[in-house]
Amino acid sequence: MNDEIETWIDEHEEELIDFLVEYIGYRSPTGDERAVQRTHVEPFFRDEMAWDDVSIVDVSPDSDRPNVNGYLAGSGEGPALLFNGHSDVVDVSDEAERRWTTDPWDAVVDDGLVYGRGANDMKGPNTAMIWAIKAVMESDVELRGDLTLSIVVGEELNEQQYGSIPATNALLEMGLEDPFCINGEPTSNEVHVESAGTFDFRIEIPGKEIHTSQKNLTRYPQRRGLPQGSAVGVDASIHLTEVLEKLRKLEHQWNMRYDAGVYGGGGTPVPTDRQGLGPIGINCSIIRAGEYVASLPGSATIEGHVFYPPGADVDRLWGEINDAVESVATTSDWLRDHPIETSWKEHVDWPPFETPRDHPACRTLGNAITSVTGSEPIYSGFKAVCDNAYVQRECGVDAVSFGPGNVLMGAHGPDERVPIDQLLEATKVYASTIVDYCG
Repeated sequence: MNDEIETWIDEHEEELIDFLVEYIGYRSPTGDERAVQRTHVEPFFRDEMAWDDVSIVDVSPDSDRPNVNGYLAGSGEGPALLFNGHSDVVDVSDEAERRWTTDPWDAVVDDGLVYGRGANDMKGPNTAMIWAIKAVMESDVELRGDLTLSIVVGEELNEQQYGSIPATNALLEMGLEDPFCINGEPTSNEVHVESAGTFDFRIEIPGKEIHTSQKNLTRYPQRRGLPQGSAVGVDASIHLTEVLEKLRKLEHQWNMRYDAGVYGGGGTPVPTDRQGLGPIGINCSIIRAGEYVASLPGSATIEGHVFYPPGADVDRLWGEINDAVESVATTSDWLRDHPIETSWKEHVDWPPFETPRDHPACRTLGNAITSVTGSEPIYSGFKAVCDNAYVQRECGVDAVSFGPGNVLMGAHGPDERVPIDQLLEATKVYASTIVDYCG
């Protein structure tokens, strides 16, 4: 680690934290990013940093969702490094805010932590990237490779067509040589060389309403001449529970089938990752049955999404979900005649990313971690999804994630927070990587 740059970061710790506190104060849920980008990020890029070029990339229909790009030209003798992070956050409803112990939009610094929406995901990591680059700019380091940073919109709702894809392509059009992307998603300052993929699904289970006083006629044989079974009604919630059990067993089978790789084994080569087992999961997130308290449920629905690791055959996964659902009909004459309907990828179809650990930039990042912390880097996998998949698949740029905090620290939930020690550590690692890779 360059001693001059490390000292600079330590001396500017208070200003860095003040920047993050102000950043959190902008309420910037996905789709409403204009104010934070135009009023906080862009002016800092233009007035407080020494970029050769600062540009706005906005391809949204109303031109109100700006991505902010910074570009610093190297001598052209080395590889380019691209940093990436998103300013949009998950909003906090009035109901959700009751579960916070602080105001989500008024950051609190307490006991070595910064609290507030976006502190972790991912205004804290963005702050570390911005201030790492500013530290390098304030030093005497001469860059051989180009250095760039995109602070983008649209990540939380899978709207990369407005965010990372056009922002990255705009930088590539400036002639970056052999670029590599470091995305600042919260990773506990581990190097995430791959991520999960995810898709949503919906399962609709038909039933037949009848007054709840008649339930026994639907469930038990009656004497000759009385109506019974589906001629009277069908409780869709009963078949709902059967479907849920089938999906639970299928999820377990998937976890036994797929090699966890960097997931769940503790990370590699140092087995001390902070995430736990992942990323296979069939998440039945929204479950509904019935419409009226005095009627048997005449329909039921399951809405959810699946997380899966790189290398899994997505079509096979979906086929097995359908097989599990259809198997419920083997013991139901009603469902044989009134099939359960399934659909998928109506809202989310987010692929995974995967980058080799021996990529030169990965090695440089790992060496920077050792230089700053004195410890060996931990290579693990992101259990969620991130913009790297689109930077890699749509723009052709290999990427990894590395950033302070982790998803367990209140991301998308109450009391979101980031540890200040991780924030400063990440800032130093970013700066060291820039110097070693581009300098």
